[in-house]
Amino acid sequence: MKLSRWLLVPALLGAALVRVSAADAPAERALKLDRSKSYVDVDVKATIDSFTGHLDRYELAVPLDANGKIKDALLKFKFTDLRTGKPDRDAEMIKWLGGGEPEGSFDLGLLALAPDGQGQASGKLTFHGQTQLVEFPVLVKAQDGVYTVTGKTTIDYRNWGLKKFRKFGLATVDPEVTIRFQFVGALPAAAAE
Repeated sequence: MKLSRWLLVPALLGAALVRVSAADAPAERALKLDRSKSYVDVDVKATIDSFTGHLDRYELAVPLDANGKIKDALLKFKFTDLRTGKPDRDAEMIKWLGGGEPEGSFDLGLLALAPDGQGQASGKLTFHGQTQLVEFPVLVKAQDGVYTVTGKTTIDYRNWGLKKFRKFGLATVDPEVTIRFQFVGALPAAAAE
């Protein structure tokens, strides 16, 4: 009985040290997005009228580790915020996606960067009730506390359970669309010190 108490003391001390260490650890830091310099665009080829859609609104969380490296990222968006310049075309897109307010997200799983900031990102892209892994090249630059992340990938929307878009049997939308993005952000002033 006494032996088990002696074994319990180091365990309790270890748990107390873990709590103290966690309290002393720096709080998670996240980038504050500069929306005036950030964008998400989707380039679409169509038989009659190719176009670029611009995502007007989205939520983006980009936490950094203690060394200022991007830990992960989560982008959430609604397709009703993807504007193509023609309201009728936007309405057709929402109808094609199933109506309502279809949502999507990208959850960064891995970011591998060379010292010059060039690298590869991979993560889960979810929309239309389906999730697929996507991989693409990225460039991450950090200068004077400002981070700029740019990248581009081409996806085939049929991999997310969507049929090839056709209108009147003549006009079609190429199933491969290109997503281009740039996110610019900095640490909030209090966190940057």
